[in-house]
Formats: sequence, C-alpha cells, structure tokens
Amino acid sequence: MINQSSGQGALFELVARGIKDKYFVKDSTDSFYPYDANYESSIHHLGERKTMVPINGTTFGNTFEVEIDSYADIMTECAFEIDLPTWLPRLPIAVNGQLYNPSVANGLYPITASTASYGYVNYIGYFLFEKIQFYQDQFLIQEWSGDGLLAAQMSEGSYNSSFLEQKMGGQLETLDPIRSIQHRATPGHLRIKLPLPGMQCYGDTGFPLTAMPWQKLRIKATLRKLEDLVVCSNDTKGEPWNVPEFTLMLDEPYTFAPVPVGQPTILLSTIQRYVSQDIQKELRSTPIQIPFRRQFENNFTFGELDYVSLDNAGTSHVTRRLDARYPVEKMFWFFRNKKAIDQNKLDDFYNDFFDFNTAAQPFTEPYGNFYYKMKLIIAGRDRENLLEPFVLQTISQFAKDEKGSGLNIGEMKWTTGEKYGTVYPAPRQPEGTINFTTADRPTLYIELANIRPNMTGQRNCELRVFMEGWAVYEIREGRGRLLFAN
Repeated sequence: MINQSSGQGALFELVARGIKDKYFVKDSTDSFYPYDANYESSIHHLGERKTMVPINGTTFGNTFEVEIDSYADIMTECAFEIDLPTWLPRLPIAVNGQLYNPSVANGLYPITASTASYGYVNYIGYFLFEKIQFYQDQFLIQEWSGDGLLAAQMSEGSYNSSFLEQKMGGQLETLDPIRSIQHRATPGHLRIKLPLPGMQCYGDTGFPLTAMPWQKLRIKATLRKLEDLVVCSNDTKGEPWNVPEFTLMLDEPYTFAPVPVGQPTILLSTIQRYVSQDIQKELRSTPIQIPFRRQFENNFTFGELDYVSLDNAGTSHVTRRLDARYPVEKMFWFFRNKKAIDQNKLDDFYNDFFDFNTAAQPFTEPYGNFYYKMKLIIAGRDRENLLEPFVLQTISQFAKDEKGSGLNIGEMKWTTGEKYGTVYPAPRQPEGTINFTTADRPTLYIELANIRPNMTGQRNCELRVFMEGWAVYEIREGRGRLLFAN
C-alpha cells in the first residue's frame, strides 16, 4: 500500500522537514553551503569628479601642462573646463528706468560709431586649442588640434548629443549674425571632452589607472593667440581692446572703454570610478588591450601658382601626399580661405567666389566649395574614384553617418555605415579600413576651384585632412605601451 511517505515527492518532503545542513556534503574544498548567512562586502562602482590645476599658467599663445591625478581606479571621462576673459566691463542695464550692475555682460549689444561688434570666434572652445597632446611619461600617445576635434564632432553622435557637445564648445548662432557675435563676447563656461583611450564611445570601459600605478599621465596643450580668436562684424581683424570707446544704446546712449583682457582659466576635469579590491587585483594581473581611434592631421596650403591656370579658362590639378599610420577607418577634411583666416573666421569653410561671379552656372560650378572633384590614389592606382563635393560632403554623410555636419566637411569613410535600429549613443568598432602603415604613396588628387584673393591680392587657402586610424594600447605588468608603434 502506498502511503504519504512512500508516494511521489516523498524524498522532497523528507528534505523539507529535516535540518537542512544534515543533507549537504562537500565533495571538494571549493564547495560552498548555499544557505550560509555570511556575505562578502562589496562596493558600487562609484564615480567621483575632480578638477586639476595646470602645472604652469594658461596664457594665450603659450603651452601648458597638467598631470592627471590618479585618485581612483578607472578613468571614464576627461575634459577641459574653460572660462575665457572679456574686454567688456561690468555695464549698467536700464530696467524700468533704473540702473544696476550685473555680474556678467552677456546679452549686451555694445556698438561703436561704425556699428561694429566684437566677439570670440564661433566654437571658441575648440579653436582655442592649436594642439593637444596626451603623454604617458615622455611617450606621445595621442595628438589632436582643436580644429580636428570639432570636425570629428560635427559628424558623430546623434543630433541631440552632438548639439549639446557643440554648445559646451562655444557654438552660438542666431538669425542675426551681429547679435551672435555680440553674445560671444562673454561665452560663459565651456567644456571640451578629450577622447582618450577607453573613453571615446558609448560602451567603452574606461582607462584603468589602477593597472599602471607607476606611470605618469599628462596633457600638454598649446593655445592660439588672443588676437587670432576674436572676430569683428565688419569683416576686419577683431581687436576690441584697441577701440577707444563703445556705445551702449539704452534709453540714452552710454559710452564706455574696454578693459584690459586677462588670461583664460583652464582646468582638467576627470571622472574616476572606484572598484573593489578583487577587481583591482584582476586589472593589475591581467594583460589589457584597448582599441582606440588615433587622429593624424595633414595640413596643406595652396598659393597663387596653383590658381593661375584658372585665369585662362584652364583647370588646376594638384596632388598632396598623405601621412598616416594604422588601419584608417575614416578620412575627413575641410578647406579655409586665407582671407577668412586673416579675419579670424576659423569656422568659415565656405568658398564665396561663386556668390559674386555672375557668369557662374549653377549646374557646373561647385557653389560654396573649394574644389570641383577629388580622388584618392594608392600605389599609382585609383583607390577612390573622382567624385564631386556633393557626393563627398552630402551623400557620403547621409549614407555613412547618423547626421550631417552642416558645414562643408568632406569625408571618405570605409565602414559599413549606420544601421537601422541603432540606438545612440552607440558602441564603436572598426568595420572597414585601409592599412595606411603599408599603403604605397597615398595621394590626394584635387581639381581646385577658384577663390577670392585675400587683403594682399593673393589667392591662398589651406586644406586640413584628418586620418582616423585604429591603434591598440596595451597594459601589461604595470606599464602601458602602443602596439604596432613602428
């Protein structure tokens, strides 16, 4: 006869009614008791932000260095915090017929007798930096220019994320150009992120400082001169500190003189996260390889001799050799007229020659662009066919990027491009490259378009080409190094 104790589930009933630890045995030293009431302590990956003061002073036109303080275990963000000086004094504002002095002068619209207004160049947070370098001890790991950081930012991320980054970098444009320049006289607090290894894209795990405790990491930056960073609304070189006086149009005109311009305040801000001792030990004992994007910048110039053939209804064919290393995923570029550079319009990538040439045909002339066609040659053969600016600057971005730059920034990109269903920000990995370490004589072939001369009557422009290659940073036995550095 089957009773309750011998029926189905009798063994489970016996275990449930008995004392639990009587029915568990160890078959190895690694076995554990699942009902133990003892717990190991653990900590959250808490992040802390701190700012670091540069070793030497931050002055326009000079170089400064700042050492990265390893106060935690993993660095997940590194950025410059910037406050720029102004030539505007504390000015009175008429409110309900009364005067008061605010702490800042933003929003005021001072004008001179010639109705000229002055302000920092658009995207001043980026253009402030002529060069930024990331060093491990005395070894250079990465190098950028502010121009290169901006050009990369213009084609990456979603519209929302990139818009926020650009606003923090000093982007300010309104429907009224003069009003925009006036506002940029006091740009407010700026912030520029640095894409160090391990913190370039969404999903990156950070830079493991705890794995290399005996090495010093530092940022070295060179600033542009102040006189190269201020623009004027009347298309002259911006020098408001030499203006005798400004006039502020209130209920009654109020005149004032500019104050001496000081120096910028720049701090290095990092977010570093704390991890448990077990994770620290694992990071120090395990070799770590961090794939990251490294930028190589090529600066080229074109002079009067390059354009003289255009005066006789001819064509101007020029070539420039490219310098880069590693597998390159993307090449992007922009032109700037020397005339715009002389006026400190560093964000002006537009060719205005055809705006004033009434004989130009809209379907044959490259309106707004500095070239008719361009191609890439490797080992004497066409690697990329001869293409027009519309393809390189518009179609390519629609096909390969999540958004368009809005500026005349061209690109050749050898990745598979954006994918449907991608949620931004999104992780990155190389999807298609050209190995420029072994590429034989990589050369840009360009058919130049005509440009307007500068103040001296000469036609000059510059071309900045940025090659974005994938490198590998390896950490082993407490020291970091670049793989394939040759």
